[in-house]
Amino acid sequence: RDVTGVQTCALPICTTGTILKQSGSLPYVFASTSYVQSASTTGDPLAIRDMTIDCAGSGTTDGIILLNWQVDVEHVDVNNCWNGIVDTNTGANGSAIKNTSVNSRFLNNFVSGSGHYGFQVVDSGNSVTDGFLDNNQIADSGADAVHMENAEGWDISGNHLYGVKQDALNLSRIYGTTISGNYVEDFGDNQNSGTWYGLAANAQDGPGSSIVGNKIFNVNGEGNATYVYLAITGTNSGTGYAAVTGNTIQGNRQSDIGLSFSGGDNPLKVTASGNNVTGVGTKVKSGQNATVTAGS
Repeated sequence: RDVTGVQTCALPICTTGTILKQSGSLPYVFASTSYVQSASTTGDPLAIRDMTIDCAGSGTTDGIILLNWQVDVEHVDVNNCWNGIVDTNTGANGSAIKNTSVNSRFLNNFVSGSGHYGFQVVDSGNSVTDGFLDNNQIADSGADAVHMENAEGWDISGNHLYGVKQDALNLSRIYGTTISGNYVEDFGDNQNSGTWYGLAANAQDGPGSSIVGNKIFNVNGEGNATYVYLAITGTNSGTGYAAVTGNTIQGNRQSDIGLSFSGGDNPLKVTASGNNVTGVGTKVKSGQNATVTAGS
């Protein structure tokens, strides 16, 4: 840990336990030993609960960086950091672990004011899989609210995302992934170029993923950029599969796209049914190598 002051809350004044505050130029405020020491294998299970991380809101200081499996992070506030919470397979020296780092849980946390990503998965291999990102609030992210280089086997559910400058949910390598019940208030805030997504994913060959019951809006309005509310942008290899069901999407302009599916160079097979898509010029866009059916 690199901190200047460790304070504990006196109930009932606050309920966030230990408070760690940034002092000076630091790469992070809180990091696990396995990350700091650039271990060759993932660190032991650990639990972090009832803590506040306060960054200075300048530079590139991350809040929490973890290179451990079976992590349990609950009821943690992370404020004004570069990346709020990072789950990684790569140590401080840039070297990746040789095994997996799985089964971690990030539950009921509040991440706000991140200069870059609110929650990030860094995975240069295929290590950081099968986790849970559930019931978190992620506010006012300078880039993506959730940015995952590997979403294989993850459950990403019940999160509330708002004040998003770029993509709300940017999920690579979905494979047996559940993305459900998330509430996206806005994305691509005040952008006047580029393409921005409420939920963007690319698929892996193999077991399909479920994208169910998400609510994706843009209540803060849109700039002159392109806005796509829910998209699978490609299949990395083989054939990708997904069920897209019961999502509620409300756009703002005729240029908006509600649902967009493309396999790119590889096939993508999607069943899409029961989605409520309004306020967009294009409800469903089917691109290269994408087969979209109503299912059975």
